[in-house]
Amino acid sequence: MILSAREFPRIVTVFDISLDPMSSLYSSWIRHALKKLLPADRFDQLRPLEDKRQLADLPFLKWFEWGGGTKEVFFSQKALLEMQRTSKGNISIFLLSFSRPNGAKFFYEMMSRWLVPGKRIAVGAFFTTDFQMPDLGEEIYSICEMVICPENVHDLQIVKSNLPVLEAEIRLGLVSVYHANRILEIKGLSADEKTTLVQEQIAALVQKRPQDFDYDLFSQMQHFLVMCREEFKAARSSYHMSRLITIFYLFRKRLRRQIELESSKRFLSLKLMKARLHQPFGIRKVLALFVAVNFLKENERFEERHLMRVLSGYIPSVKLVEGSCFVMEGRDDEIHTIYLEVEKEGGEDFSLQEVARLRQALPEDLKGGVEQLMRPLFMPRNEEEVMRGIVTLSQQLRYIRDIPQLMLSFDEQTDTDLTFTVILVRIVLRDSSPIQQLFQKSHTPLQFIPDRIKKVGSVRKKHLKEATVFRVRLPNAAFVRNDHCVDLYKARLVVVEELQKIIGEMRDFNGGMISKQIETFLVLKNLLDKELRVVNTFLLENFFHSISPEQQRSLLNPELLKTLFLMLPRKLVQRDKSKVLTEKEPESQVRVSVKEGILFLMMEFYDPFDKQKRMGAVEALNVQPVCLDLQLSDRVCLGYIFIGPSPDLISEIYNLLDFPEVSQVGCTESFIHK
Repeated sequence: MILSAREFPRIVTVFDISLDPMSSLYSSWIRHALKKLLPADRFDQLRPLEDKRQLADLPFLKWFEWGGGTKEVFFSQKALLEMQRTSKGNISIFLLSFSRPNGAKFFYEMMSRWLVPGKRIAVGAFFTTDFQMPDLGEEIYSICEMVICPENVHDLQIVKSNLPVLEAEIRLGLVSVYHANRILEIKGLSADEKTTLVQEQIAALVQKRPQDFDYDLFSQMQHFLVMCREEFKAARSSYHMSRLITIFYLFRKRLRRQIELESSKRFLSLKLMKARLHQPFGIRKVLALFVAVNFLKENERFEERHLMRVLSGYIPSVKLVEGSCFVMEGRDDEIHTIYLEVEKEGGEDFSLQEVARLRQALPEDLKGGVEQLMRPLFMPRNEEEVMRGIVTLSQQLRYIRDIPQLMLSFDEQTDTDLTFTVILVRIVLRDSSPIQQLFQKSHTPLQFIPDRIKKVGSVRKKHLKEATVFRVRLPNAAFVRNDHCVDLYKARLVVVEELQKIIGEMRDFNGGMISKQIETFLVLKNLLDKELRVVNTFLLENFFHSISPEQQRSLLNPELLKTLFLMLPRKLVQRDKSKVLTEKEPESQVRVSVKEGILFLMMEFYDPFDKQKRMGAVEALNVQPVCLDLQLSDRVCLGYIFIGPSPDLISEIYNLLDFPEVSQVGCTESFIHK
């Protein structure tokens, strides 16, 4: 049944501003298209208050073949059979929907690219316009007509079979912009088309959330689109890339506000996001990391290798997705942002527990993972010290049975190696082999670099004393700490152990205090392992080497050091990499404990000036406590051990703290005067 002009709703195009003949021409075409597209009863039953409910099933799509009748593609088996019986010819496809930004473009792309997969079908004509039906409300509608021209009967049959499938995707895409983008990406957008989608999404976000995003977001977007490789864009959706741009924009905005308040403090923003990459051979499950950190010094650096080093400590099987790292630098190098993706070696997905653990633990570790580049030192070796060392070691050999004497000193460091100078004085016996020959027979990582061999006397005027000066070089990779500093203590220990394997028993003349400190440290670590099960070893090393006076590191009872260490912030002391820490940290920044007549004091400071003030107050007491001055990423921990303090001293110490609250941890004596 064909509707009469009286029964048909009034049509008004969005550009109707006068009684121009052109407006009437467009209105007539819209009316003609609607008569072909919609059943007659759709308008017969309309009432003014029920318009939107009557048209709730939009978008509506129909097609007809030129020379034949109109067919509907709403999952109609009868229509599909009729399509298969028709012959070659042009096809007109009509679409009616609510007006949506770029809706007509989406309809055109889907039809032209995917009616015949693998080739663009010829489009003979395409027309679209927006209009209103004032009698039915103020809603704006869009209507489109596309005329396609299949090249042959085979293409025509493919078009007819694909129309019902594309109809469902078009309806979904016109209802949701998100689904429209996803459908186009899954079907294979080019880099230019993804760039267009990213620009549209960013523009929509600026309009939707002006309180969060300003127009300078477009400059950051442009920087990303220009610097990003085509391979990077091809594997990631436009939504993914839009999130990357907006997350880093918000990170920079937040860090700038924080830096304005505290410019001397390091801030870090981190976001973890499970993502999927569209690869030619399937979907790839990855974990995306967004990191933004402010640099405090000009010579600081934070790269993908620093981030991967920290990550591997929590998930050993993690590896970097090749080509996923992207660094967004702003005009101010003060804020550094880096994005990368990681995956497990076996391809498994990351569990929610793993993501939660990383989200909790990474910020603190990454702050300490910023590398500080140091200028190389120009320090020629002092030959006078070498000669003095030879004389000193020679004096230690008085009897034939005396073991060789060794003096080891650090020489230089390069990007890959460490070099030590070795002075070895020994008594040469009949079966003694040259030092260089002993190195050649051994399997050692040490590289032998000869310098000189000198006779420095004899024992009983019969057995010569031989001084051998040489250098040894070894790779430094095994001694790089989490903060990217080289641990010379560990490197020195390895050198001494290797020399003992090569030369035999010897005395480390200038390493006695170091050996004692290492022994004390290992005892302390064992005590804490029993107490905590999992100890933050990196923190423990920093703690131990921050004790002063230095000789106390080898003389002090490890039990006392254990008590002081446990007074540090709990979230730093115990970093179990297999669990999420849920225990709430005490709010107090001062902790005091008295055990068996020994006073332990621990204070936390974010302001260096405040720390200096407290240190000066303690120094004014004219006592010599054991002091801990531990520098963390964003604060300082200042600790003291007072052995055998008098009640008056304890009261004076408490008064000079001048803090509103003091947390007493494990106190066995009452020392605070009421």
